[in-house]
Amino acid sequence: DAKGTIREIVLPKGLDLDRPKRTRTSFTAEQLYRLELEFQRCQYVVGRERTELARQLNLSETQVRVVWFQNRRTKQKKDQSRDSEKRSTATSESFATCNILRLLEQGRLLSVPAPPSLLSPTSNPIGSPTGN
Repeated sequence: DAKGTIREIVLPKGLDLDRPKRTRTSFTAEQLYRLELEFQRCQYVVGRERTELARQLNLSETQVRVVWFQNRRTKQKKDQSRDSEKRSTATSESFATCNILRLLEQGRLLSVPAPPSLLSPTSNPIGSPTGN
């Protein structure tokens, strides 16, 4: 710590840091296609369905349940979150545009501000030729 005191880190007895890591599962294109079809049909495969799917694809049930379906659901949630964020950003940008137009109509805004994404530190003022 800041005083120079040495402290011992105690790890749980069940934690084996020397064991080899689990190898990453590589799915074939055919396995991925079939798993994706099943996911589109039902996002949770349980019981005999999972057992049969694992057997047909020559995978373990754990690979089907955890490695693929759980990761696929996580990916879907992340994609939905990203899409929702994009829609939110687009909505707030359109609100900003509406507000600018309203101010222009009311005569309270003398000129239209350039969008921040079009400005760069070396850009010329609005109305000056840029050579582009």
